[in-house]
Amino acid sequence: MKFLLLSALLVSAVAAEPDGKLLFTQNCAPCHAPDTKLVGPSLVEISSLYGKNADGFVHWCTTPGKKRPDAIEMPSMAHLGEENLLAIRRYILEISKGVVEKKDSGKDPFAAAPTLVARPLVQRIFMPNAGPAAIAVAFDAYTSLCWDAGVCRLRYAWTDGFIDGYPYWKGNGSSQAKVVGKVRYTEAASPFGSKAPVVFHGYDLKDGLPVFRYSAGALEVSESYKALPDGKGIERHFTLAAPPPGPLTLQFPGDPKTSITSDRGTLAKGVLTLTPADARDFTLTLTFR
Repeated sequence: MKFLLLSALLVSAVAAEPDGKLLFTQNCAPCHAPDTKLVGPSLVEISSLYGKNADGFVHWCTTPGKKRPDAIEMPSMAHLGEENLLAIRRYILEISKGVVEKKDSGKDPFAAAPTLVARPLVQRIFMPNAGPAAIAVAFDAYTSLCWDAGVCRLRYAWTDGFIDGYPYWKGNGSSQAKVVGKVRYTEAASPFGSKAPVVFHGYDLKDGLPVFRYSAGALEVSESYKALPDGKGIERHFTLAAPPPGPLTLQFPGDPKTSITSDRGTLAKGVLTLTPADARDFTLTLTFR
C-alpha cells in the first residue's frame, strides 16, 4: 500500500511539472531564436551565460536590466514564478545543446520555406494594420492569420506565405513585420460589437495552434482556428463558458474576397443569430474566393 501511494505521488508530481516548451513558446519565442539574435540574444548565448547558473537566470528574468545599449530592455517575467522560469531554462538548455550560433544573415530566420521551418508557427510580433499585441499564426505552407490580443479579434488572413519579421528584429521592435503573400480576408470590427468591453486572458496551444481566451462583456469566449486544405480558407471555432441569457447576435459584415457559413444559427446579410444553446459551441467556415 505504501509503495502504491508513493508511486501515485511520484506520478502526480511528474504530471504537474511545468511544460518548459509551452512556456517558452508563449512567453519567449517571439524575441529569442535558437541560433540567431533577434530582439534578444540567441538561446546559445543564454545557455553559455546561465548553463551553470540557474539562480542567475531566474534573477535576470524577474529583474532584467540592459546589457547592450542598442537593445530593448526585456520586460520582467516575474509573473511566471520561479518554477516556471526554471522549466523554461531547462528547455533552453535542451534545445540549444550542440547548436552553433549563426551570424546575422539579414533575413528573418522564421520566414524560410515551410519545409525548413516547422509549421504551425506562432509569433508575437508587431504587424501592419493591428495593435501592438498582434499575434501572427502560420498554419501550414499556405495559410496564415493575424489575431490582435489588444482588441481580442481576428484582423486578417492571407495565403502564399507567412511574414518577414526582419524589419522588426533589426529595429529591435521599432518596426513592423511585413506580410508575405496575399490578404484574402479582412475583419473590420469585433463580431461582438464595439459596446462589449473585451479583456484578453491569454492563449493555450493545441496541436501547435493557439486557443485564444477572452471575455467580451459578460461572455467568456474561447476562439480557435484551423486551415482548410490548400489555402482555401479557415475554420473558426467559438465556445462560450456559459450560454448567453438570450439569443446572441454577432456581426460578420463579410469581405468580398471571402464567403462565410455557420454550422449553427442563422447567418443573413452578415448577421449571425444564435439561440443560447447554439451559442455555446459553433464554427464558422471562411472560404477564400
